[in-house]
Amino acid sequence: MRVILTLLLLLQVLRATGQSDTTKVLAFDDAIAIALLNNPSFVSDADQKKLLWNISSTWFYLLLQLNEIQLLQEHFALLCDLDRVAALHYQEGNIELLEKSAFLAKLAESKANIAILDNEINITGNHLRKLMNCHERVVPADTNLFLYEINKNPFGDHSYRDSDTASKIENLRLKLESYFIKLQYFKTTGLDHAVLILHVNLVKFRTEEIDYLEYTLNISEAFAIRQKYLKILNDYNQTALELEYYVN
Repeated sequence: MRVILTLLLLLQVLRATGQSDTTKVLAFDDAIAIALLNNPSFVSDADQKKLLWNISSTWFYLLLQLNEIQLLQEHFALLCDLDRVAALHYQEGNIELLEKSAFLAKLAESKANIAILDNEINITGNHLRKLMNCHERVVPADTNLFLYEINKNPFGDHSYRDSDTASKIENLRLKLESYFIKLQYFKTTGLDHAVLILHVNLVKFRTEEIDYLEYTLNISEAFAIRQKYLKILNDYNQTALELEYYVN
C-alpha cells in the first residue's frame, strides 16, 4: 500500500515539473504530494496528519489574501479614476481643500493597504514553503477561493472519543453551521447588494446626482461587503479543516 501511495505521489509531482527554478505553480493536490515527499522525517501517521492540516490551512489562508489583494486593487483603480476628477473640481473652486485632502487620504490609505497585504502574502508564502520543505516559491495554479468540503462525514458517532475531543468536535460543527448560514446570506443577498451599490452609484455619479466624495464613500461600502464575504468564507474553510483533523 505504501509503495502504491509513493508512486501516486511521484506522479503528482511529475505533473508539476517544467516550472522555473525559483517558482512552482501548483495545484493544491500537487503541493500536498510534494510536501509528503520532501518531509521523510514525518513517518508517523500523527505527524503526517498534523503536517497536512497545517499546509492546508496555510494554503487556504494564502488564497484568502490573494483574493483580498485583488479586491483592494480593484477598489484602488476606481479611486484613481476619481483622482483626476477631484483635482479638476478643486481647480475650479467646486470643492474645498479639506474635501480634496480627505479624498487624497483615502487614496493613500488604499495604496498603503495594498503594499502591506503584499508583504503579508510573501510572509504566508514563506511559511507555506517552509512547511512543504520546498526551496522554490510556491504559487497556487488556481487562486479561486472555494468552499472546502470535508473528506469524511463529521456528523457521525463520536462516542468513542474522549469527552474533551467530543466537545471540541461538537463546537466546531456548530461554528461551521453558523458560518454556512452567513455564507448563504452573502450568496443570496449580500453580494448582489454590493453589485447594486456599485452600479447605482456609478450611474448617479455620471449623471451628477452625487458628488465624488459621496460616490467614494458608497462604493467603499460595496467593497467592504465583498471583503467580509471573503473573510467568512475563510473562517468556514479553516473551521472545516480543523474539524476534519479531529474526526479523521
